[in-house]
Amino acid sequence: MAAQLPDEVKALLDAPNFWHLATINPDGSPHSTVMWVDRRDGRLMFNTAFGRVKPRNLAHDPRVCLSLADPEHPYSNVSIQGRVVETIEGDVAFADIDSLATKYMGVETYPFLQPGERRVTYIVEPLHVWYRPPATR
Repeated sequence: MAAQLPDEVKALLDAPNFWHLATINPDGSPHSTVMWVDRRDGRLMFNTAFGRVKPRNLAHDPRVCLSLADPEHPYSNVSIQGRVVETIEGDVAFADIDSLATKYMGVETYPFLQPGERRVTYIVEPLHVWYRPPATR
């Protein structure tokens, strides 16, 4: 059953914050990397290239965890556990990395694309959301 994203978490996802994505290696150990993330239809979206660890891990196990320490309030943080429910390749994946580059870098086209690179977008359904709001005194 999908978890709803609180408005405060939506705001953190809509801002150009760098999220930590944890996937599971085939041997069961965790793999964590910093990612650009966005929202799509109540779900989370991130993009990567084939040949990296994330696509291999997600082909093996679709479970993920995304976490963020709010840059404005470092004791406020978010953890979202979920699973990949859709994998998108081709032109849409290239459009998605361009969209993320616009959000995070202010450019229209992702500038680090390598010749022959194949992009992939993953859509994550949030299953559990934990949010610690900023402390008030």
